[in-house]
Amino acid sequence: MRTKIYLLFILGLLVTVSSCQKPDELLPSVSRNGINSITATFEDGTGSFIGYSSETSDEIIIPVPYYFPESSDNITPAASLKKMRVVANLDDNVTITPAILYMDLSQNNLITVTDQLKKQKTYKIKGEIRKSNACSIEEFRIPSLGLTGIVNEDTRTIALIAVGTIQPANASYRLSYHATISPDPAVTQLNYNSDVTLTVTANDGVTKKVYTVKKQIPNKTPFGMRAGSQNLLWGTTTLNTNPAVTKGANVNYTLAVLGDNLLLSTGNTNINYINKSTGTFIDKINMNGVDLTGGAITSDKGGNVIMCNSVAKNGVLKLYKLTSVTSSPQEILSWTYNIGLGARIGSKISVSGDIKGDAIIIINDWFWTSPAACREFIRIKVTGGVLGAPEAVTLTGVLAWNGGNVDLVYSSSDITSDLFVTSYSGNSLEVVNGATNAQKGIVTKGANDANSNFSCVDFAKFNKASYVVVYGGAHFTYSATRAMLLDVSTLASFSGTFDNTSSKIFTSPTFYASSLSGTAYSDVLLNVSDDGFMMNLYFVGSNNGVLQAYQFDCIDK
Repeated sequence: MRTKIYLLFILGLLVTVSSCQKPDELLPSVSRNGINSITATFEDGTGSFIGYSSETSDEIIIPVPYYFPESSDNITPAASLKKMRVVANLDDNVTITPAILYMDLSQNNLITVTDQLKKQKTYKIKGEIRKSNACSIEEFRIPSLGLTGIVNEDTRTIALIAVGTIQPANASYRLSYHATISPDPAVTQLNYNSDVTLTVTANDGVTKKVYTVKKQIPNKTPFGMRAGSQNLLWGTTTLNTNPAVTKGANVNYTLAVLGDNLLLSTGNTNINYINKSTGTFIDKINMNGVDLTGGAITSDKGGNVIMCNSVAKNGVLKLYKLTSVTSSPQEILSWTYNIGLGARIGSKISVSGDIKGDAIIIINDWFWTSPAACREFIRIKVTGGVLGAPEAVTLTGVLAWNGGNVDLVYSSSDITSDLFVTSYSGNSLEVVNGATNAQKGIVTKGANDANSNFSCVDFAKFNKASYVVVYGGAHFTYSATRAMLLDVSTLASFSGTFDNTSSKIFTSPTFYASSLSGTAYSDVLLNVSDDGFMMNLYFVGSNNGVLQAYQFDCIDK
């Protein structure tokens, strides 16, 4: 009896609860067409071609490119349409009959679509091989003049930023796949001092766009670079196997800019010069017997390249300058390295200013201890083009180093200005008060930077803003190497780590070394164009074989 009472109680409770629930409304969702699109792929699974439905037509045409892949010259055979896998994109509660999986898109295929309200519509589905109607100029350059056009697709204009006369020259460009251009600026040297009209015709032979190339001086952004302006100019990850680069002994990759050329030194008797806008290796500098013996090169703000050799204590340090890629290094200093605590000198050199006027030359030095204890560098003040006596400068509060993987650069030619330093194995970026030589800020290494060898730094003023770039070369195969650009116009955000500092505005892709075939020495360089509209970032790594160039601009678009 008690059991029956309990059962009746539970049944009554369930009825009560159920009666309180509001029943679900099973209403169909609203649909315009029922079917939205059909996606087709080739029988082997490659490609993805979409045809869309419309309210005004009973046809769904699936366009298949005339060339596939579109970047190739492989013409799509008509027979490839005879068996294509198809998938329909339908609204909720919509059905298709007959069921579809494969279709012969070389002919009409009839399907019936039944929507949520049970209304039916018959569609004809067919494929169509079409030539592309894309006809854009995606990139435009005049490599011999170091000019990169700014393409504005909205106005169909290409701005060439130049102050003086532009000499007639051949251009390079990148168009939409299989489009043509007339006149062809790669074949015909055009006069860009007045407007030049270029017509791009799509592969379909019908669709056209007309672009006007204009020499102009655009407006600059109010301060610093234009957000999102970063652009990979060129790059390689096979530098170690490039036959144009002679390695030899004492390999130490360092960089400099001279005119339209990027110089790549391997730290001995070999310096390549490369078109800085295209990455094309041109030739080698005639060193006329000069051997840097593991030393370094850099460039100043006056169009000079400065070189140093690397020597042990009491050896003779020599400085050289180079003013043209067709000349040879000229000695400007010979000095016996006999000051300070260092045991060796010269794997890195930096110059802030112009050595024909006022400048600061920094040459790194080091000695080996474990734990690291060196915080010293050699400084040479240049006043009115005259080099002063070298002096040893000791920093306080900075992370110490014990090898040649350390780089330092001042933010101006004033020795009281801020100094930026990075070294292995601290793998951080520090800023030093030039007046006191004491650290006043640090961005520490990221989560995966313990052995990334951050030991390359450079500084540039660009459109009134201040920028520092730091690069870590591959010290081990698991070293996560990358270049990072930081805005240091204010040091209020100069904190945190390389992973999270808000000063960071750009990071290159991360590179790893497949093998340790080179050395851990690397370099990074910032170069501002003479017209002040562009800033290029170059970095090189030995073990990972990377040499790349990025460009930033301050054009107010």
